[in-house]
Amino acid sequence: MGKLLTMYGIEAEISTTGDAEQATFAELSDGIDNLSEALNEVVQQYFFMSGQGFATNEVTGMAPAVTLTGRRIIGDPAQDYIFSKKYALGSERKTKFRLTFLNSENKKEILECEVTICNMQEWSGATTDHSAISFEIRFNGKPTVNTELT
Repeated sequence: MGKLLTMYGIEAEISTTGDAEQATFAELSDGIDNLSEALNEVVQQYFFMSGQGFATNEVTGMAPAVTLTGRRIIGDPAQDYIFSKKYALGSERKTKFRLTFLNSENKKEILECEVTICNMQEWSGATTDHSAISFEIRFNGKPTVNTELT
């Protein structure tokens, strides 16, 4: 049997200095209990005569996004930065994102990309609950991926 990938083994970080050249990253972990990836692929589908009615598919683009959910922790540097941008528009929502995980060859991969923070929800839940949060990290362009030996 292979090795199971546990979500707590994935490290997510966001720059709290926006998209500045010298980014200062803060870990996205306290209060975060769910992280999901969506590649949002553009798929071209072709029905050639040679396929006898069956399609050939080609991925020609994508708009990756990571959605994070959890509980609001005031004083957490990453969350405080994100929610300070809640009512901002345009370039004020742009920053950098880093995701570190083990790949199928058991090597550490570090993905970095310029991103835009979208669809923030800071207040949610019953009056006696801790506030549920959610936000999306949408990639701006192609991410860089570096592999390190572990």
